Order: sequence, then C-alpha cells, then structure tokens
Amino acid sequence: MKNKKKTAEILLMLLIILAGIGLVVRFSRMDFGYERFHTEGISYEKAVVTSVVEEELEPYSADDEHMTGYQLLKIRFLEGEEKGKELEIENDISITHNVILEAGDRLIVCADRPEGVEPYYSVYNYDRGTGIWIAAVGLLALIVLVGKKQGVKSCLGLVFTVIMVVCYLLPSLYQGKSAVVAAIVTVGVSSAATCFCLGGLEKKTGYNILNSTLGGISAGIIYSVLAHVLHVSGNSMEETESLTLITQATGMRLNGILFAAIMVAALGAIMDVAVSLGAALNEIQTLNPEISRKELFRSGMNIGKDMIGTMTNTLILAFAGGALATLLVFISYGVQYNQLISSDFFAIEVVQGIAGTSAVVLTVPITAAICALGYRQTKKMRK
Repeated sequence: MKNKKKTAEILLMLLIILAGIGLVVRFSRMDFGYERFHTEGISYEKAVVTSVVEEELEPYSADDEHMTGYQLLKIRFLEGEEKGKELEIENDISITHNVILEAGDRLIVCADRPEGVEPYYSVYNYDRGTGIWIAAVGLLALIVLVGKKQGVKSCLGLVFTVIMVVCYLLPSLYQGKSAVVAAIVTVGVSSAATCFCLGGLEKKTGYNILNSTLGGISAGIIYSVLAHVLHVSGNSMEETESLTLITQATGMRLNGILFAAIMVAALGAIMDVAVSLGAALNEIQTLNPEISRKELFRSGMNIGKDMIGTMTNTLILAFAGGALATLLVFISYGVQYNQLISSDFFAIEVVQGIAGTSAVVLTVPITAAICALGYRQTKKMRK
C-alpha cells in the first residue's frame, strides 16, 4: 500500500513539473496580438566595458551621493549580430540615470538599428540578469539546505505558483478573459500544487487545498464589497491611461485586474495560515482521537488567534512598504487630510490591505470548521 502511495505521489509530482513546462512553452509561443510600442529594429544586448576613455563627474549636491556628468566608454558586445565588436558610446549621467560604469563592468546596451539609417547605441542599465538569477538560485538552495526533502518540495510548489501567475493569469487578463475565473483557477491550482508538494497524498492535503482556495476567494469577495462601497475600480489605478489603450485593442477588463491582484497578493499568507493551522489540528486529533468537533474547532480558533496577529501585520506592512515612496511625495506636496483619504491611490491601498487581511482572518474559522467537521466525520465513518 505504501509503495502504491509513493508511486502515485511521484507521478503527481511529474505531472506538476510537466504542467509547469507546458505553461512556459505555451507562454513563449503566445501571440498577444497588441503591442503599444513597436520595437522592431531595437534590441537590448549584453556588453562589457573595456575601458573608460573619458569622464567628467561631479556630485549632484553637497549631501547627495549621486553623481551627474558624462562618460565616454569603449564597450564590446557579448551577444547579438555585433558580438565581439568594439565601439565607443556616450553615457550621460543624471539623477534619474545614475549608471556609472568602470572597466570590466557588464551593461545592457540599447541598440537602435533602423533600416537605412546609421545605428544608434546608448547605455540602458547595468546587466542585472546574472545577479538576479544567482540570487533566485541562492534562495532555492537555502530552502533546500534548511528544509532538505521538504525544501525541495517547497521549491517545486513555489516555482509552479510563479509559472501560474506569469504564464496563465497575466495572459488571461491581457486577452480579456474573465478575471474572476482566471484568479480562482490560479489560486485553486497553485494551492493544490503547493499543498500537495508539502503534504503528499494525505487527508490533510485535501483540507489544506480547500481551506486555502476558500480563503483566497473570500479575499475577492471582500474586495468586491469594499470596491462598491468606496467606488474603487480599475479606472482608479495610476496606470489607467496606459491600460485603457490595451483594453481597446485586446478587450482586457480593468475592473478584473484589482480583483485578481488582491487574491494573488493574499494567497501566500492565506496558505501559511491554512496549512499551519490544519497541521496543528491534525496533530491534535491524532493525539486525542476522542476529541469532539466542538473542542477541535475551539482549539483551532485559539491557535489561530496567535497567527492572526502576526499575519495581519505582515500584510498591512507589506502594502504600507509598497506605498512608502508615494506617501513621501504626498507629504512634500502638502496634501491635506480630506485630499489624501479620498484619493484613488489611498482608497486602492486601503481596499487591498483590508481585503487581504480580512481574508487571512477568515481563513482561521474556515480552516477550524472544515478540519473539525472533516476529521471527526472520518472517525465516525470508521466506527
């Protein structure tokens, strides 16, 4: 029996891996049908600075570390149709383009090669690709190092969730498909894959999947109510002007973007609460098989109270941290209380924060109730 169970788990793991690969392949071949800017003839290519021919730099101000000025760089292309070619390019440095390079630094060059016109090259930015991949691989290695076998499963669930968001949710929203359906599918499938990777083919895995999915859906429901009360919609977003052009060409729905964003943003914290609380309740009923549904539910609520305090802080602080720069700008503008609290920006942040945090709080009674009913029902059936 154990061998059959282990074989089934391995097959499901392989299915998750193949599904992830399939989504990536599908995304790479996808034609989105609309591009706001045509980049034909423009490419961003890796290069390395072989020498700094000339530079004139001076501090932006006495108490600022940023520099302004000019550099003349000799670079060598590392890829593209001019791979290996060396040439000189200018690098104008300002407070908003503070990319100061030295010999040996790798960079990204914007190569504009219009047909029949002399090519134009400019410094785009530092080459951060390698560093980002090293950091990502380092994170996965750290998870595996500390979590061992369970860490490997956690990494698989994490990677699959990222693939679901990038390769399924984003294209679905962009192409005008139902945001509600796309968000629920993303939350449900991601929860299922992650919970299975962590728990295997166990009874508690099914409860974890159900609890996480219901918690994610509750975030969407609460957002819908708050959005109606506070008159918040896709038209309230800062990117509305740019997104409107996309909606006209692809049928994308602005209102659905916020709905999906809140469900996805809250999913991590919701899964954390659902899985942790579910594991605790499973352990309680294993150690005390005679515990009643009411007592198991009460235990779940007591354990969940401690989780609520930390997880709600996590979400609220995450939203506050993301809005920090904008709030500092508002202070510099002398924004008044009524102006700030009634602004689209503040309303969206409030809706996101309250919807996500409320969903985490509701996940506690949802998990406690489903686990209490499920575990006691199973015991009753055995008798």
